[in-house]
Amino acid sequence: MIHQSITLFMQPKDKVVLFDLDGTLINSGLSFLKIVNEIKQREGESSVDFEIVRKYSSRGATLVLKNSFPDASEEKISSLKAEFLSKYEKIMTSDIVKYDGVDELLNYLTTKKIKWGIVTNKSAIYTIPIIKKLNWHKLTTAIICPEDLNEVKPNPEGVFKGLELLNGDPQQSYYVGDHQRDIETAHNAGVISIACTYGYHETDPNNWNADHLVQKPSDIMEIV
Repeated sequence: MIHQSITLFMQPKDKVVLFDLDGTLINSGLSFLKIVNEIKQREGESSVDFEIVRKYSSRGATLVLKNSFPDASEEKISSLKAEFLSKYEKIMTSDIVKYDGVDELLNYLTTKKIKWGIVTNKSAIYTIPIIKKLNWHKLTTAIICPEDLNEVKPNPEGVFKGLELLNGDPQQSYYVGDHQRDIETAHNAGVISIACTYGYHETDPNNWNADHLVQKPSDIMEIV
């Protein structure tokens, strides 16, 4: 009898959609390219193409700089990283580029009453100002950064936390990302994986064993 009473009052779980941030919802690589080439110019070096920056944009400033300045020492990279992050902090909220179709997708989810959130490896000191600038903090209660976790992706802790905050059912919920690490995270969390073929992937998304592949953000509406 007690068991039946508990069952009656248990809240049913919902379908939710959790997203990676950089390379999935926003194209911050364009800001990174701008900063790298400002530094390259100051250093008297030739500009780099977007592809060099794009490929490593999801893995942090150090790797972007190492590939943009392949001959630089570790000490030099460390110095450039401090300059890079200082410059990024100054432009990160004025230089936001959303991928085409992101607004349409988020409006669709809101209209359909499908809760969504963000699980990112991007530090909160950069993520939160961007989220507030976009007013996304008014649309979701689940913005999960490394500072909120003990382990970052591909550990599933962030997705588990997002599901908990949004009352999500893993079996009918999704994690969307542009990097193989994101799909590994989804698999580790037991949610449905959606791989973006745009963004900052370093390897072919077709080889990630994702449950779904999308060419653009609006394609996600057909899946969820």
